[in-house]
Amino acid sequence: MSILDVIMPAYNEEGAIRDAVAEVQAAVLDRIPDSELLVVNDGSRDSTGEILDELVALDPRVSVVHKPNGGHGSALIEGLARSRAEWVFLIDSDRQMPLEPVATLWDAVQQGSDAAFGVRRRRDDPRIRRVLTRTIRRALPLLFGVRLHDANVPYKLFRRETWLEARPHIPDDTLAPSLFLAVYMRSRGLRIAEIDIEHRERETGEVSIRRWKLIKFCGRAFGQLLDFRRGLRS
Repeated sequence: MSILDVIMPAYNEEGAIRDAVAEVQAAVLDRIPDSELLVVNDGSRDSTGEILDELVALDPRVSVVHKPNGGHGSALIEGLARSRAEWVFLIDSDRQMPLEPVATLWDAVQQGSDAAFGVRRRRDDPRIRRVLTRTIRRALPLLFGVRLHDANVPYKLFRRETWLEARPHIPDDTLAPSLFLAVYMRSRGLRIAEIDIEHRERETGEVSIRRWKLIKFCGRAFGQLLDFRRGLRS
Protein backbone atom coordinates (compact mmCIF):
# COMPACT_ATOMS: atom_id res chain seq x y z
CA MET A 1 0.00 0.00 0.00
CA SER A 2 1.39 3.40 -0.97
CA ILE A 3 1.42 6.33 1.43
CA LEU A 4 0.06 8.76 -1.19
CA ASP A 5 -2.01 8.33 -4.35
CA VAL A 6 -2.26 11.19 -6.82
CA ILE A 7 -5.57 10.91 -8.68
CA MET A 8 -5.76 12.74 -12.01
CA PRO A 9 -8.84 12.63 -14.27
CA ALA A 10 -8.07 13.19 -17.95
CA TYR A 11 -10.29 13.87 -20.94
CA ASN A 12 -8.96 14.71 -24.41
CA GLU A 13 -5.63 15.99 -23.09
CA GLU A 14 -3.28 14.58 -25.73
CA GLY A 15 -1.44 17.91 -25.96
CA ALA A 16 -0.74 18.15 -22.23
CA ILE A 17 -0.86 14.69 -20.71
CA ARG A 18 2.84 13.85 -21.12
CA ASP A 19 3.86 17.07 -19.36
CA ALA A 20 1.12 16.63 -16.73
CA VAL A 21 2.42 13.17 -15.81
CA ALA A 22 6.04 14.39 -15.87
CA GLU A 23 5.15 17.21 -13.46
CA VAL A 24 3.61 14.75 -11.01
CA GLN A 25 6.63 12.48 -11.29
CA ALA A 26 9.07 15.31 -10.57
CA ALA A 27 7.10 17.28 -7.95
CA VAL A 28 5.41 14.43 -6.08
CA LEU A 29 6.57 10.90 -6.87
CA ASP A 30 10.28 11.75 -6.77
CA ARG A 31 9.93 13.71 -3.52
CA ILE A 32 7.47 11.66 -1.47
CA PRO A 33 8.52 8.02 -1.02
CA ASP A 34 5.88 5.36 -1.71
CA SER A 35 3.69 7.71 -3.73
CA GLU A 36 1.92 6.71 -6.94
CA LEU A 37 -0.07 8.34 -9.74
CA LEU A 38 -3.41 7.00 -10.98
CA VAL A 39 -4.74 8.65 -14.13
CA VAL A 40 -8.41 8.07 -14.92
CA ASN A 41 -8.93 8.32 -18.67
CA ASP A 42 -12.58 9.41 -18.90
CA GLY A 43 -13.41 8.10 -22.36
CA SER A 44 -11.06 10.42 -24.24
CA ARG A 45 -11.73 10.57 -27.99
CA ASP A 46 -8.18 11.59 -28.91
CA SER A 47 -4.87 9.80 -28.27
CA THR A 48 -4.81 10.48 -24.51
CA GLY A 49 -5.40 6.82 -23.68
CA GLU A 50 -2.65 5.54 -25.97
CA ILE A 51 -0.15 8.06 -24.60
CA LEU A 52 -1.01 7.06 -21.04
CA ASP A 53 -0.46 3.38 -21.83
CA GLU A 54 3.02 4.29 -23.12
CA LEU A 55 3.82 6.26 -19.96
CA VAL A 56 2.60 3.49 -17.67
CA ALA A 57 5.00 1.06 -19.36
CA LEU A 58 7.90 3.37 -18.50
CA ASP A 59 7.21 3.94 -14.79
CA PRO A 60 5.76 1.37 -12.36
CA ARG A 61 4.62 4.23 -10.11
CA VAL A 62 2.14 5.34 -12.78
CA SER A 63 -1.08 3.51 -13.60
CA VAL A 64 -4.14 4.25 -15.71
CA VAL A 65 -7.74 3.13 -15.73
CA HIS A 66 -9.77 3.57 -18.91
CA LYS A 67 -13.51 4.13 -18.44
CA PRO A 68 -16.42 5.28 -20.58
CA ASN A 69 -16.99 9.02 -20.52
CA GLY A 70 -19.00 9.99 -17.46
CA GLY A 71 -17.69 13.43 -16.53
CA HIS A 72 -15.15 14.77 -14.11
CA GLY A 73 -17.10 13.74 -11.00
CA SER A 74 -17.45 10.18 -12.21
CA ALA A 75 -13.73 10.01 -12.96
CA LEU A 76 -12.84 11.25 -9.48
CA ILE A 77 -15.12 8.72 -7.81
CA GLU A 78 -13.60 5.93 -9.93
CA GLY A 79 -10.09 6.96 -8.93
CA LEU A 80 -10.97 7.25 -5.26
CA ALA A 81 -12.59 3.82 -5.34
CA ARG A 82 -9.36 2.29 -6.65
CA SER A 83 -7.02 4.06 -4.24
CA ARG A 84 -5.56 2.10 -1.35
CA ALA A 85 -3.17 4.75 -0.04
CA GLU A 86 -3.24 6.47 3.33
CA TRP A 87 -3.37 9.91 1.69
CA VAL A 88 -4.93 11.09 -1.57
CA PHE A 89 -4.11 14.15 -3.66
CA LEU A 90 -6.57 15.31 -6.34
CA ILE A 91 -5.27 17.26 -9.33
CA ASP A 92 -6.55 17.97 -12.85
CA SER A 93 -4.57 17.13 -15.98
CA ASP A 94 -4.81 20.57 -17.62
CA ARG A 95 -1.62 21.88 -15.93
CA GLN A 96 -3.30 25.12 -14.82
CA MET A 97 -1.89 24.77 -11.31
CA PRO A 98 1.83 24.16 -10.73
CA LEU A 99 2.75 21.30 -8.43
CA GLU A 100 5.63 22.83 -6.47
CA PRO A 101 3.23 23.87 -3.63
CA VAL A 102 2.37 20.20 -3.04
CA ALA A 103 5.41 20.08 -0.75
CA THR A 104 3.78 22.79 1.39
CA LEU A 105 0.49 20.91 1.48
CA TRP A 106 2.33 17.72 2.46
CA ASP A 107 4.15 19.53 5.26
CA ALA A 108 0.80 20.87 6.53
CA VAL A 109 -0.76 17.44 6.93
CA GLN A 110 2.42 16.00 8.41
CA GLN A 111 2.28 18.75 11.02
CA GLY A 112 -1.27 17.94 12.09
CA SER A 113 -3.78 19.24 9.55
CA ASP A 114 -6.41 16.71 8.50
CA ALA A 115 -6.37 18.04 4.93
CA ALA A 116 -4.77 20.75 2.81
CA PHE A 117 -6.43 22.60 -0.08
CA GLY A 118 -4.99 24.90 -2.69
CA VAL A 119 -6.61 28.34 -2.98
CA ARG A 120 -6.80 30.20 -6.29
CA ARG A 121 -6.79 33.86 -5.27
CA ARG A 122 -6.40 34.84 -8.91
CA ARG A 123 -7.79 32.69 -11.74
CA ASP A 124 -7.07 32.65 -15.46
CA ASP A 125 -10.51 31.28 -16.28
CA PRO A 126 -13.54 32.68 -18.10
CA ARG A 127 -15.54 35.17 -16.06
CA ILE A 128 -18.51 32.84 -15.62
CA ARG A 129 -16.32 30.27 -13.84
CA ARG A 130 -14.95 32.92 -11.49
CA VAL A 131 -18.49 34.11 -10.73
CA LEU A 132 -19.62 30.57 -9.96
CA THR A 133 -16.71 30.11 -7.56
CA ARG A 134 -17.68 33.29 -5.71
CA THR A 135 -21.31 32.13 -5.63
CA ILE A 136 -20.29 28.84 -4.03
CA ARG A 137 -18.14 30.69 -1.49
CA ARG A 138 -21.11 32.83 -0.44
CA ALA A 139 -23.65 30.00 -0.48
CA LEU A 140 -21.79 27.57 1.78
CA PRO A 141 -22.16 29.65 4.99
CA LEU A 142 -25.90 29.99 4.29
CA LEU A 143 -26.50 26.34 3.43
CA PHE A 144 -24.05 24.57 5.72
CA GLY A 145 -22.66 27.16 8.14
CA VAL A 146 -19.13 26.57 6.85
CA ARG A 147 -16.57 28.79 5.14
CA LEU A 148 -14.11 27.71 2.47
CA HIS A 149 -12.45 30.13 0.10
CA ASP A 150 -12.12 27.71 -2.85
CA ALA A 151 -14.15 24.65 -1.99
CA ASN A 152 -14.24 23.12 -5.47
CA VAL A 153 -10.55 23.55 -6.27
CA PRO A 154 -9.08 20.44 -7.95
CA TYR A 155 -6.05 20.60 -5.67
CA LYS A 156 -6.83 18.73 -2.47
CA LEU A 157 -4.79 16.53 -0.14
CA PHE A 158 -6.62 14.45 2.48
CA ARG A 159 -6.76 11.07 4.19
CA ARG A 160 -8.46 8.35 2.16
CA GLU A 161 -10.22 7.36 5.38
CA THR A 162 -12.00 10.72 5.28
CA TRP A 163 -13.32 9.94 1.81
CA LEU A 164 -14.58 6.55 3.03
CA GLU A 165 -16.43 8.29 5.87
CA ALA A 166 -18.00 10.82 3.50
CA ARG A 167 -18.78 8.33 0.73
CA PRO A 168 -22.21 7.21 2.04
CA HIS A 169 -23.36 10.84 1.70
CA ILE A 170 -22.05 11.22 -1.87
CA PRO A 171 -24.06 9.31 -4.52
CA ASP A 172 -22.42 7.80 -7.60
CA ASP A 173 -23.95 10.45 -9.89
CA THR A 174 -22.66 13.42 -7.88
CA LEU A 175 -21.36 16.02 -10.33
CA ALA A 176 -18.94 17.72 -7.92
CA PRO A 177 -17.77 15.13 -5.36
CA SER A 178 -14.68 17.19 -4.54
CA LEU A 179 -16.89 20.09 -3.44
CA PHE A 180 -19.14 17.84 -1.38
CA LEU A 181 -16.13 16.23 0.27
CA ALA A 182 -14.74 19.65 1.22
CA VAL A 183 -18.06 20.65 2.77
CA TYR A 184 -18.22 17.34 4.64
CA MET A 185 -14.75 17.85 6.10
CA ARG A 186 -15.43 21.41 7.22
CA SER A 187 -18.85 20.54 8.66
CA ARG A 188 -17.27 17.73 10.68
CA GLY A 189 -14.72 20.11 12.17
CA LEU A 190 -11.65 18.73 10.44
CA ARG A 191 -8.58 20.95 10.33
CA ILE A 192 -8.06 22.15 6.77
CA ALA A 193 -4.97 24.13 5.76
CA GLU A 194 -5.77 26.52 2.89
CA ILE A 195 -2.64 27.38 0.90
CA ASP A 196 -2.39 29.92 -1.90
CA ILE A 197 -1.41 28.51 -5.29
CA GLU A 198 -0.87 29.97 -8.73
CA HIS A 199 -3.47 29.48 -11.44
CA ARG A 200 -2.44 29.81 -15.06
CA GLU A 201 -4.22 29.91 -18.37
CA ARG A 202 -5.01 26.61 -20.05
CA GLU A 203 -2.60 26.05 -22.94
CA THR A 204 -3.93 22.86 -24.50
CA GLY A 205 -6.75 20.36 -24.19
CA GLU A 206 -10.50 20.72 -24.20
CA VAL A 207 -12.80 22.52 -21.78
CA SER A 208 -15.62 20.01 -21.57
CA ILE A 209 -18.26 22.30 -20.02
CA ARG A 210 -18.93 25.72 -21.53
CA ARG A 211 -21.45 28.56 -21.22
CA TRP A 212 -25.06 27.32 -21.03
CA LYS A 213 -23.94 23.74 -20.54
CA LEU A 214 -21.96 24.96 -17.53
CA ILE A 215 -24.98 26.83 -16.17
CA LYS A 216 -27.18 23.73 -16.56
CA PHE A 217 -24.47 21.68 -14.89
CA CYS A 218 -24.41 24.07 -11.94
CA GLY A 219 -28.20 23.95 -11.65
CA ARG A 220 -28.10 20.17 -11.33
CA ALA A 221 -25.16 20.36 -8.93
CA PHE A 222 -27.02 22.86 -6.73
CA GLY A 223 -29.98 20.48 -6.50
CA GLN A 224 -27.59 17.71 -5.48
CA LEU A 225 -26.04 20.06 -2.92
CA LEU A 226 -29.45 20.57 -1.29
CA ASP A 227 -29.95 16.80 -1.16
CA PHE A 228 -26.48 16.51 0.35
CA ARG A 229 -27.40 19.01 3.06
CA ARG A 230 -30.52 17.02 3.95
CA GLY A 231 -28.43 13.85 4.13
CA LEU A 232 -25.88 15.41 6.47
CA ARG A 233 -28.58 16.72 8.78
CA SER A 234 -30.27 13.34 8.98
